[in-house]
Amino acid sequence: MSDFHENRAAESPDVTTEASASWQEPAPSGRPAIAPPATTHRDGMPFDLAAISAWLPKLGAVLWLDRSGRRHHTETHATIGARGVLLLDHPALAVLARCTAATAHTQVTTHGPREWLSFRDTDGVSLAKLFLLPDTDYLAWDEMISATHLAPPSKEPARWHAHTAFLRTALARLGPHWQARLLTFAHRRLPWLQTLDARPPLRLSLLGVELARLIANSEGAELLSPLHAA
Repeated sequence: MSDFHENRAAESPDVTTEASASWQEPAPSGRPAIAPPATTHRDGMPFDLAAISAWLPKLGAVLWLDRSGRRHHTETHATIGARGVLLLDHPALAVLARCTAATAHTQVTTHGPREWLSFRDTDGVSLAKLFLLPDTDYLAWDEMISATHLAPPSKEPARWHAHTAFLRTALARLGPHWQARLLTFAHRRLPWLQTLDARPPLRLSLLGVELARLIANSEGAELLSPLHAA
């Protein structure tokens, strides 16, 4: 666990499991499409986006990366699960509707430990990443990882290597473009309806801003100004 954290306990949310239905509800004109629930997970546990979403506001400020310009996909802004619909209210979160797995990662870099979540589609392609910052609540992070079974993948490199980072950045620039935003999350739970929204953090340390720039650069992402985060 990182040295940066607030010394407080995060209250565990109710964990729900997404339904295993494979149909997709058609979207009437003028309303957002609803994606079918995802049920795959690396270690056999169901991918529970609703449970993860309930934890995200507890993290505080994070760096969010998402891919833009993905072709041959209808943009959706909601998923449906066992306990109802999860609305994705921020445009940068729409990619989550197409994700079917998530894993937690840790690496030691020249700038210190780096921890993040990777959200992937059915082809194993990363569509979104969530990076921790010095301003993030690391205690809530550890509790979220434990509660949602987001274990790191096997055979993950433990240390950062300059040539590997260079190749990853070069390949990222050739593929669909990454956009990076500084965000905090907001989650609401209503009967048979949950919402996940995001907004720029009200306060962020200079160390957090600098680390966000370093991460965005290493991932080949464009760091957007908070004025353009919505």
